[in-house]
Amino acid sequence: MKDPGIFCKNNTMKQFLVYSLFIALVISGCDSSPKSGKGDTTQSQNATLPVVQAGELAAAMETVMELELQLTGTIVEVCHGSGCWLEMDMGDGQRVLVTFPKDVYVVDTTAIGKPAIIDGLVTKEIISVKRLQLQAADEGASDEEIDAITQPMSEFSMEATRVRIK
Repeated sequence: MKDPGIFCKNNTMKQFLVYSLFIALVISGCDSSPKSGKGDTTQSQNATLPVVQAGELAAAMETVMELELQLTGTIVEVCHGSGCWLEMDMGDGQRVLVTFPKDVYVVDTTAIGKPAIIDGLVTKEIISVKRLQLQAADEGASDEEIDAITQPMSEFSMEATRVRIK
């Protein structure tokens, strides 16, 4: 008869492995970060950040590509699936996309229309005229509409470290 191996011979070894696995699962399941989007959802607090209204974001970032700040404004869109991102209105049809570090927290999916204060790092990306024209062509714009695109456009995104929904 074939030897069944060390794990079948020694119950102590089996128990040790089972207990070790159980402890590892319990420890990995412990997470103290907030998951709810209601109220003050905080990862870090920094009261010294400059406060910028969403409508003034483009002007505040005119000469910089990144800026850590406190953004205030109205939430106009939220991820309907899990609340893992939101958009704030900047005026003139522009919006800033706000995301959160993976698995840190989410916001309430019913937060649309509510005022919010968001701390984090805002990044500006300059979209070239060529790319804007290609996007317009892909969307079926006429030649006149495509030729009318002559200026690059700035898009703003933010990774939040703190969200307060009022």
